Amino acid sequence: MSEQGESVKEGDNVYRRRYVRVAVASTVSYTREGVEGTKTGESSDLGGGGIRLSTDEDLPLGAVLLLRFRIPAVDREIVARGRIVLSFYNAEDQSFFHGIAFTQIDPRDQEEIVRYVAAEVHRIALDDGDDDPA
Repeated sequence: MSEQGESVKEGDNVYRRRYVRVAVASTVSYTREGVEGTKTGESSDLGGGGIRLSTDEDLPLGAVLLLRFRIPAVDREIVARGRIVLSFYNAEDQSFFHGIAFTQIDPRDQEEIVRYVAAEVHRIALDDGDDDPA
């Protein structure tokens, strides 16, 4: 099953995503290229092309991260390299949110993510349909 892109409006700019994203809360360990040490953050959404990561540090746009995380449908750890393409501070959550586009990921891992997202989209659609008195 292929996923259709979605439009995301940020201010006056419209960005086209190639992959649909779904909410997924998972601990993500990350290492910033050129910086010693591994830190952790939390994912808030995920798609075949990237992930949104919440951290306690303000990471610069363009920074390259090595990410390690798990998704419910996969028994192994997914490892991907990504570049920060969007960052903002969320005062309500008191966290920095970073939109990360995958730049290097094993095609099998990417396919697992796409399958997981498609299953979640299907599950959500079915849950929403339960309210319909047909």
